[in-house]
Formats: sequence, C-alpha cells, structure tokens
Amino acid sequence: MAPAALLLPIPVDVAVGASFLAAGVVAWRRRAENPTGLLMVLSGLAWFGWDFGRLDAELPTRVGELSLNVFLALIAHQVIVFPYGVARSRLEQALVVSVYALAFGGYVLSEVVTETNEYLAALGIGLAVVALFVVVRRWLDATPPERRVLAPLLWAGPPVLVVLMVAIAHDYMDLSVSDTAVDWLQLVYVAIPVAFLAGVLRTHLQRAAVGDLVVELSEVASPAEVRDALARTLGDPSLELAFQLPGKPRYVDPSGKPVTLPGGDGRAVTKLEDVALVYDPSLLEDPALVQSAAAAARLALENARLQAELRAQLERRRDAKGDQLRVDFVTAPTEHDSLAELTTRELEVLALLAEGRTDRGIAQVLYVTPKTVEAHVRSIFRKLDLPTDSTVENRRVHSVLTFLRARG
Repeated sequence: MAPAALLLPIPVDVAVGASFLAAGVVAWRRRAENPTGLLMVLSGLAWFGWDFGRLDAELPTRVGELSLNVFLALIAHQVIVFPYGVARSRLEQALVVSVYALAFGGYVLSEVVTETNEYLAALGIGLAVVALFVVVRRWLDATPPERRVLAPLLWAGPPVLVVLMVAIAHDYMDLSVSDTAVDWLQLVYVAIPVAFLAGVLRTHLQRAAVGDLVVELSEVASPAEVRDALARTLGDPSLELAFQLPGKPRYVDPSGKPVTLPGGDGRAVTKLEDVALVYDPSLLEDPALVQSAAAAARLALENARLQAELRAQLERRRDAKGDQLRVDFVTAPTEHDSLAELTTRELEVLALLAEGRTDRGIAQVLYVTPKTVEAHVRSIFRKLDLPTDSTVENRRVHSVLTFLRARG
C-alpha cells in the first residue's frame, strides 16, 4: 500500500508530529512500564518520516510511503490498546499483529503486484471496523471506574478509525472525496495525544480531591463513611475495606466478619499495614493515586480498623458466651494484666462500655451521674496510657479492645 503524500501546511504538519512526540515523552516519564509513551513517540517519528514524500526523488518517496503505513498501524495499535499500552485479549493481539503485517507486508506486495492495492485497502478497512468493534465492546463491558479511564478513548477512537478508513478508501478505492478534505480530516489523529493528556488532567483533578478527603474524614466516624469517602475520591463505588486482626493472618470486613482477600479474580488489592483496599483494577493505571488517598485517610482507616476489631471481638464473645458480654468483669486483675491499675468501679464502667452503652446508659446502670461516668472514663484513658492525639471515640474503642483482649 503506497498512499499519496500529506499536503498539510508545514506549520500544521509540524504541530501534529510534535504533539505525538511531546505527549509520548510525558507518558514515558510518567509510566515507563506502559508502552503508550513509546508508541506515541514512534508515531511522531513516523509522521515526520511521511514528509519525505514531499521530495521529488524515488528513495525519499518510498520512505515517506512506508512511514505512512507505519504511522497508520501505530495509530490503530494505540486505539486498540488504550490506555494500558498492551493487548489484553487474543482478539486485540491478533489485531495488532495484523495491522503491522499489513503495514509492512502489504507495502512490499503492493510494490510487486500493483493490482493487489484494492484488496489490501479492503483488508485495512476491515481491520479498522474490527478495531471499532473492540472499542465499543470494551466500553459496554467496562465497570464504572473503567469507563472513566476509557472515556477519552470513546470520543477519540471511533473518529480516528473512521478517518483512517476514509483515507484508505480515498487513496486506493477511488472514494469521491476531495484530496484537500481528506488531508485536513487526518488532523483528527491528534485526538490520540489529546486523549492521553485528558487522562493526565483527570488524574491531577482526582489527586486534588485527596486534599478534600482529609477535611471530609476529619468529621467521619464510622467505617462505612470512611469507605464511602474513599470510594468517591477514587471514583470507584465498588471499593471495599478489609482489616487484619492483630497477630492473626485473617482479615475482617468493617462489620467484623471474616473475609478472604481476592486474588486474580478481577479485583486489585493494596495492603497498608493492617488495612487492605480492594478496588477495581482500572485504578492500577495510577497506583500513586490509591496510595495518596490511603495516606490521607490513614487516621480514619486506623479508627475504622479498631472498630472492625472491636466488632470481631464482640462477635467472638457472643459466640462463646451468648448475648451476655459482661462476665466476671470485677475479677481482680493479675499482676501482669493490662487492666491492673483500674479500680473495681472503673472495670465496671469499662465492661459497660464494651457492651456499647453511652455515658448516660452506664450512669443509669450504676446509679451515678453522667459526670461521674465521664470522670471514670477519663481516668481509664489515662491509666491505660491511650494516645492523646486521637479522638475520644478512638480512645473509647482502644480501651474496650484492651478490656476484651485482657479478658479473653
């Protein structure tokens, strides 16, 4: 296949090639392991190689013609694998191999047997139709987080493939469209680097939202609210939290029930000390975003983990002793017991806290005033040496967990 040279004005021509090179360098620096940057850089070089066709000599003309084929193959390749940079199915792999085979093998064959041009053009259009099908099907099958990642592909991919088909049909199948119109239509190829830069902008906006997450979580108490805040920031409504119990390999969900972390079943996991985030694998395109959001939520996640551990402890005690949790709480602490410094009354207050009672509820059970209970709670915090930089709610959870661990 040997199409005519592009006739765009030189400034426009240079701007198109430069856009691929610039976006490719940015992509390469951001994600060196993702081939997208390399593909865009090669596209820019192939675009400029196409300009050799402007020269009135046989060798430069051949170089320009082959460069065009390579450029079109690279464009199709990027649309097929966007934004991951690699083919993720057998159909995608077959398509990528086919477009390069047509770009190189088709060029050689068309030079040897010129009568094959029409058939090769029809094959190229057929491959573009299949690529268009892949783009649409990927969008329809995508999860909501994946659709946010694929959004630039949806508005860039189909127009690029349609213009590619028009250009092939015009050059080899006598499609009745003016040369000038076809030349200018091919400016749509710039949508590829623009789509990548749109993804970069989306990522920057999400990272900016991490700052808002810190403010939001400063007023959040429950694990469910922590999960919802993280899900909104990361744009993944399917996000889940799991917490590892101290000294044990198993994880529990926010309600304290045991869970098994997924492995290779379409979910991604990021472990942060005793907390695991389970989310849509499309977020792996920007792992730093997940890490930043988790770091911003560190204190809230720790509080959520403590509450999950508390629920797991209470559930275990219910299974062992029925609904009555307050058993033998006035037993004298042993010398090495973490509760050894607490008085009998403070142990009573702590046991009632473990039952989930409020200060007012404890006061009613012990026939004292809420102010007295509040004083006992402060004394318990001090004697258990609980961190003073955490919230009162957090210290209440810490104290109850200490009680439950000590009492088995």
